[in-house]
Amino acid sequence: MKEKIVLCACSGMNPRGEVSRVSVYDLSVEHDDIEYCCVVASGGNYQKFIELAQDHNVIAVNGCENCCPETILKTKNATVEYNLNVSKLLKKHDLHAECTVRINENDEKCVNIIKNEILKIKNELEDS
Repeated sequence: MKEKIVLCACSGMNPRGEVSRVSVYDLSVEHDDIEYCCVVASGGNYQKFIELAQDHNVIAVNGCENCCPETILKTKNATVEYNLNVSKLLKKHDLHAECTVRINENDEKCVNIIKNEILKIKNELEDS
């Protein structure tokens, strides 16, 4: 059985946060070896998510360069193995997220790009 990987998404109230959260949630439903960690609950000392992040490899899915998920998890003695910057990734694909609380057709394209990149990173971590 593969080691679980934990995804921790941006929770910012902006379109990049929204597509980050949708990507992370979708992958956690679609793959048995992927769990999500709620960064807000971790910051609020919810032990389930803190322990999940402490005990497994974590990919932080950041909406911007501030890397809030990693900053919060560090305060809980959890390590982030990889920081994915969604803003830079989408720019590379000439896309930008548009909606803050609901996603549209364009945002679904963003979600698919993010999901594919996360899976690529996950495979690289498993191979290292």
